[in-house]
Amino acid sequence: MPRPRRPADGAGLAGLAALTGFAVLTALTLSACTTAPDEPAGTAFVTPSPPGGSSSSADGGDAAPAPDEDATAADVAFLEAMVAHHEQAVELAGLAAARAADVELADLANRMHVTQAAEAASMQSWLERRIRDGGSADHDHDVTMRGEISRSTLDRAAELDGPAFDELFLAVMVAHHRGAVEMAEARLAEAGDPALARWARAIATAQALEIDRMLDIKARLSDSGS
Repeated sequence: MPRPRRPADGAGLAGLAALTGFAVLTALTLSACTTAPDEPAGTAFVTPSPPGGSSSSADGGDAAPAPDEDATAADVAFLEAMVAHHEQAVELAGLAAARAADVELADLANRMHVTQAAEAASMQSWLERRIRDGGSADHDHDVTMRGEISRSTLDRAAELDGPAFDELFLAVMVAHHRGAVEMAEARLAEAGDPALARWARAIATAQALEIDRMLDIKARLSDSGS
């Protein structure tokens, strides 16, 4: 018997970030992680705080502090690339609510959708404030998008349903997350704002945990189908 599906969520990136009010950005230590009380062991999630370590509030307070004057072109390029990277994950994860057959995968995708939308909004806020405070939007430092999801892949995912969607989602999202880890590690090899370095490290930790979770789901689905 097929597993029940979750209702579709039509909220876009901007609407979802506003809806959450950044509430999903908890006051965790940047290099730490927690396990939700209703989660079994091994399903921890990390939610990075914005640069400076301040957490957001549900009353609409600005989650991102003013950019540090130590921020470099590498910092700006990293955040610009990571915003675009997160937006791809949000789009793919948003499809899972109506299309995933596996309940655990749908739940994980929903967490990715909410969390990465808020993270992308916070990073974008940092970039916009940098410009408002007199920082340049131009830089001569490029960051390669790693694990990029092609438009054709996203369009194909939007047409799939059930186990076929689950298979594509896991294959694509694992590679996409690995790309984010590589991008974060490349940033950590550069000089720049220490707060942004801690943020990059926390993103890498979060993405690595989710990779492990997805690989566990993939193994379970493979076993059940054999």
